Amino acid sequence: MLKNLIILLAFLLAFTSASFLVKQETYETHESYSFLYSLFPGSGKPTISDCSNDNDILQIEYITIRPDPPKKGKSLDIDARGYLTERVDEGSYVDITVKLGLIRLLQQRMDLCEQVEKVDKKCPLEAGPQTLKKTVELPKEIPPGKYFVDAFVYTKDHRRIACLKAQTFFGP
Repeated sequence: MLKNLIILLAFLLAFTSASFLVKQETYETHESYSFLYSLFPGSGKPTISDCSNDNDILQIEYITIRPDPPKKGKSLDIDARGYLTERVDEGSYVDITVKLGLIRLLQQRMDLCEQVEKVDKKCPLEAGPQTLKKTVELPKEIPPGKYFVDAFVYTKDHRRIACLKAQTFFGP
């Protein structure tokens, strides 16, 4: 069950990072206090943040998740929009790492096109506007703890499409 949950979370984050990415419009990264936020779950820092740059193929307009932070045993609504500056072809991939605290639960390279098929998209992803509206059910059985996810999305020739970082806390 835990492995399935980890794969679900990794897939969800990888997909949103690959086709749309996640960004809160009102959130800016302030490195000086990001460590302080990490000590206090639910302290106002968005669950998912965009670590992309202007050279990345995906330019993110916004992403919102509700509720933020996610709640186990509840629905999670995702609404996102971005712009692909060029077509994304077969062979593109997502490098994803999921940690529970300091323990690495998953480090995997996933085929981007296989993943987007699971949410009714298919490769090639054409250049232009991209949108996502998706609801997923989070299981009640998510083990408690602080989760960290890093997702880096690349083309088949290793040019970066997007970058996503997420952290959330699930209580007992």
